Parts: sequence; C-alpha cells; structure tokens
Amino acid sequence: MSFQFHSVRTITAGFIALIALPVLAQVSVSSDRYSVAEGEALRLTVEVDQRASGRPDFSPLTRDFHFLGSKQMTVSSFANGANQYTTRWKILLRPRHSGELQIPPLQFNNEFSQPLLISVAGDTGAAAIISKDAYLESAVDGYEVYQNSQLLYSQRLFHLDDLPPMASLSEPLISGVVIVPLGEKLQYTREINDQTYKVVEQNYALFPEQAGQLSIPAAHFSAGPGTPELNSDPIQIDVLPLVSQKIRGYWLPATRLTLEDLTTAPNNLALGESQTRTLKISAEGLLAEQLPSLISLRNELASIEIEDVSLEQKTTPKGIVSSRTETIRITPAERGEVTLPEITIPWWNITSDKSEKASLPQIVLRVEPASPKAIVAVTPAALATTETTTITETGQAVMELPADKPAPIEKSGSIRLLVWLLASVAIITSLGWLYSFSSQRRKQLAPKVQQSQPETTKDNSPVNESHKLNQMIQEEQLAFSKVVDACNKDMPLEARLLMLDWGRLFWPHNQFNDSLDLSDLNNSKTLELLLIDMEGYINGSEAGHWSGDLLASALMHIRENQLQEVVQE
Repeated sequence: MSFQFHSVRTITAGFIALIALPVLAQVSVSSDRYSVAEGEALRLTVEVDQRASGRPDFSPLTRDFHFLGSKQMTVSSFANGANQYTTRWKILLRPRHSGELQIPPLQFNNEFSQPLLISVAGDTGAAAIISKDAYLESAVDGYEVYQNSQLLYSQRLFHLDDLPPMASLSEPLISGVVIVPLGEKLQYTREINDQTYKVVEQNYALFPEQAGQLSIPAAHFSAGPGTPELNSDPIQIDVLPLVSQKIRGYWLPATRLTLEDLTTAPNNLALGESQTRTLKISAEGLLAEQLPSLISLRNELASIEIEDVSLEQKTTPKGIVSSRTETIRITPAERGEVTLPEITIPWWNITSDKSEKASLPQIVLRVEPASPKAIVAVTPAALATTETTTITETGQAVMELPADKPAPIEKSGSIRLLVWLLASVAIITSLGWLYSFSSQRRKQLAPKVQQSQPETTKDNSPVNESHKLNQMIQEEQLAFSKVVDACNKDMPLEARLLMLDWGRLFWPHNQFNDSLDLSDLNNSKTLELLLIDMEGYINGSEAGHWSGDLLASALMHIRENQLQEVVQE
C-alpha cells in the first residue's frame, strides 16, 4: 500500500510540475508569394497561437528586406469547450536585391519560427521594370482594411536620367473609393545595386466605401508621345465589413481618436446670462466629414443652440488628421443646476483591432439668481420705455416724457391696467383656437398631474394649464420646423439629432435612443427605409447626394395623421 501511495504521489508531483511549466507559444511564418521581382513587395504573415501583448523581433528581416510596415490583430475561436486565441502580424516587405533571400527565424519569447526562402528575380517581374534606367512601382501599407478606414497607397518612379517636360504619372481612379492626395510629389534619391536613382513619389489616402474585394489598378508613367509606358501591377485589397457595436450609428475606424472640452469659462453663471462652450473631436485616419456631432440640443432646463461648426482636415506622411469643433451657446431657463450629460463616442482602433471609447465627463452648470443691483437699474428704464410707447400708440400724448421725470402715479397705474387687460384678451383669444387640440392632450396629462399633485392649488387653474399646453405646442412646432429645415438642407447628422429631440416632445411617454425607434413606434416601413438610408450617409456606407426632402415629407405625413387622430378622439 505504501508503494501505491508513493507511486500516486510521484505521478501527481510530475503532473503539477508539468502544469507549472511556462506555456510556450508556437511561431509560424508564411508568405503570400515565394518568387518575386526586385522592387516588388511581398506580404509576410507571422502567427503565435496565443494572445500576445508584445511582438516578435522583426529586426533580422531588415538585412535583406525593406520593412514597409506591419499590422497586428487577434483572432478568437471556440473549440473543445474553450476559447482559443491567435495573434497575427501582417508585414509588408520589399527585397533589397535579387537572388535567393532567406526569411530568417523569428523569435517570440523562447520559440523560433522556421526559415523561408524567397526567390527574387533581378531583370523581369511584377515590378514592371522596363529597363535598368527606369521602373515604376506601387505599394500599400496593408492588404486588409475595414470599410471606410484609411489605406495608404504610394506610387514611386525610379529613373536615372532627367524627366522630359511631357512626362506624366497617372492618378488613381477607383469607383467607390474616396481618394485624397497626401501633399505634393516627393523627390529624393536612393541607392539600388550601386546605382543612384532619382525617385518621384506620390502618396494617397484611400477610403473604401464598400466591403468586399478592392482592385487598385496599375499605375502608368509616360515620358511623352511615342515613348514606352511604364506600368506597375494592380493590387488586390480585402475590405472587411464594419463591426457591429453596442451604440448604433457610429463607425469610426481610426488609429487615434480624442475628445476635448476647450471651454475656459467657469461653471457658474447668473440667470439671464448665457455661456459659450467649445467641444472638439480629433481623429487620425478619418475624413473630417466622417466625424459625428457631439452634444444634444435637448435640455429641460436650458436652451442650447449651435453657433458654429468648424471642420479641419490636414495631410501628413501618416495620412489624414481631421477634427470637428462645435461652439454652442447655453442659456438657462431657471435658477438651479443645468446638467450637460456625459459624451461617449465609440470608435474602432484599427491598430489594436478592437473597440474603444472616447468620453467627456458630465458638466453641471450652477445658475445663480440675477444680481439685485441689475434688477433695480433695469426696472425704471423698462417702465419708462413702456409708458412712453403706450402713450404714443394710444394717442393720448404726442410728446415723450423725459427720462429723469417720473410719470404721474394715476397715469402709470392706468397704463399698467390697460397692459394687463390686453394680455388677458390675447390669452383668451388664443385659447379659443387651441381648445380643440389641447382638450385631448389635457385628458392624457390629467392622471399624471393628479398623481404628482394630489392637492388642488392655484397653479392647476384652467388658464395656467392651457398656458402650459400652449407652450408645449409651440416648442413641438419649433422643434419640428428645425427637423424639416435640416432635411431640406441635406444635413443628415443634424437631422438625426433634431429628430430625436422632436420625437421626445411629440411622444413624451416614449423612449428614443436612436432614429430607428421612430419607425418602430409608427410601424412605418417607408420611414424605416428612409431612416436606414439616412444612417448610411452618416456612417459613410452611402455616397453621393442625400435626398432629405423625402424623409421630411414622410415625417410631415406621420405628424398630420397623429394630430388628426387626437382631434377626432
């Protein structure tokens, strides 16, 4: 029995020791081609069978190859009841010379990959070498990109002799791709096979608008009529579809994205004052038109208006750097606290191939009562202006009263009484044409008013309640007119933002998180298709001119039907 005990203990100790050993990662290397021409690029794929925080040592590659760039991604799968991860690097290389070149073993932790042999031809091949005097090549920074993300594309002309005046290098024309030149042509020299070549290089940023296979056509160079033309090989790119994210309406594939609050004003202000705030979103690898709006214009305790929107787009050797700066004016409606909610913008980091978020914390503006001195100073002037204007309009006096001479008490009191009478007549007149619409809305709001205020107070009088309904109707009408205006001006981002604000006013008991909630509420297939089309133009999957007037007509039709149903009830 003692022998069995010692055997079990030995086996258990060995098993524990085996588990305690560090898990070694297997490193594998493969190439898309094993025979290329000098000057032509090849794509190397390096894989490690685990999630890796670092990366292999790529420095041995630079002995025989130009290292043009790399992209890292993590691939996950589920097998045998557990998640399995693979870390993959795609590397773009160009041979330094012809011959049999070796991809040396690459090290990751304590493991090495197997070497590879690459045959590089020196006279002919896909690099479009016409002669040893000149040749043309084109290259990209990756062979897999996401829809609407940036792909760097370059054309390089190598030549020994000076170019004639009629020489021309073609520009890329690709359907369904936004093409932005990255500055002017670069000119420099490079040593190749003991020859000093003059190089003309033109770089572009490409933004594919559709997922699938993208073919970049061959570049062309001509020295003039009757001369042979140099051509590069076409390049095939895999365009990956956009990744589904929790917050709909956002697809921002970039290498970097940041949010900034550039406001320097304090968070305290007096009632009657307004504050200007400036917010900025910046991104590397995105066009300025792809950047979303930042702040909601809907707030219960303040009026928020956009004063200015500035889009800036710069070109750098690394591609496009863009920004959107919004200047807004906030005017509190009452004393207390005005809360500006947290701003969260999800985006896709194409370098680490994962979802990230940029955010700004919520802001609380403390609104204090207006200064008593300001009230005392303004009130006499306001009364004097009112009295002078009233007297002139009624014809009781032609001459204006001096500013420093107080009006007689009897006349001032009669004027104030006349103003109150005119205001009462205006309220009663407006109630007449609003009664048919407000009666039904009053029935809908009555139960909630009774629950929140069980005791009858002076504020629940019919006149005050009708005044509140009148104010709600005016706010809804103003909000809807802004939606229609944004649609007619073909501004999809502003239309979506204003549409959500209007929906919360028109259907106050419903939740609206995104624009498609409007179609769910109305069960309108036409509205759903128009909203999907609008979202396509916002996230960049649709190109061309957006016909916002169709969406405006659909919203007007739905609104009229809803109002008719309320009146009929």
